[in-house]
Amino acid sequence: MSVAFVTMVYDDAFFLDLWVRYYSRFTDRRNLYVITHGPQDYAHEIAAGCNIIEVNRRAPYRSMDQDRFQLVNHLCSGLNYMFDWVVYNDVDELLVLDPALGEDLIGYIEGIDRRTRVVSPLGVEVLHRVDLESDYDPSRAMLAQRKYMRVNAWYCKPCLTQIPLQWGPDGHGSEHEVYTLSEDLYLFHLKWFDQQFHIDRHQDRLNMRGTNEDGSALVFGAGSWGWSKFEYQRISNDYLRFTIEKKGTGFDFTQERERLKRSYVKGKTGFYSTDWFVDGDLRILPDRFIGLF
Repeated sequence: MSVAFVTMVYDDAFFLDLWVRYYSRFTDRRNLYVITHGPQDYAHEIAAGCNIIEVNRRAPYRSMDQDRFQLVNHLCSGLNYMFDWVVYNDVDELLVLDPALGEDLIGYIEGIDRRTRVVSPLGVEVLHRVDLESDYDPSRAMLAQRKYMRVNAWYCKPCLTQIPLQWGPDGHGSEHEVYTLSEDLYLFHLKWFDQQFHIDRHQDRLNMRGTNEDGSALVFGAGSWGWSKFEYQRISNDYLRFTIEKKGTGFDFTQERERLKRSYVKGKTGFYSTDWFVDGDLRILPDRFIGLF
């Protein structure tokens, strides 16, 4: 059995370093594929030994993000002919096996029933509670410093596949009609892990904006990348008002998993996806995850 891990990066040295160091614990770097959207000199040092695929970055245009992900779709589908499993994640996402089942991520993936073609992990976001946690210390493991998580269905992505597959934009949803949600795999979304870091990162993205021919703003990326600086700061501050373990269910996501399974339908675009929902009640990360990365 063989497993390939793929990501795409632009101006994200911090997350690329984390991504490479994490996955290279489980497999040889020759099984890691890093697509750089334009020249990214830092990638050749951080991802030394990985497969680095540098692609052209054209001048900004409205459908840049959609075209970028079409490249991802075609590359991963090609790799499916050479690997048993292909895993694609954005560079600020990590696929995590519940430590209760051990530390062998590759062995777990290899043990998935061969009849299961596509698998989705449960998406959880790491949130920085600045009122309760210190600023991020890069000399320490992230999960030794951050313990507050929330479920976000947007990141329950069908990111493990045994077959050539067409994903929706940014990997949200796919053309595959069968939904298999893993009971043991999590997709940790790390964008919000440190308030000052993600505010600075958002400002960098705002600075990338272009102008359409009619003079209107050309915004790259979806969701929070398009928010104004004021709106982004307001939403970040809203996280401070989230409750913590109000439901009393801890890291048990039985209800959320059932909702995901029930809601999986084919949308107007032709892609299958689940309801999008987020949980405003934060869960505390169990000790078994601490220090994992």
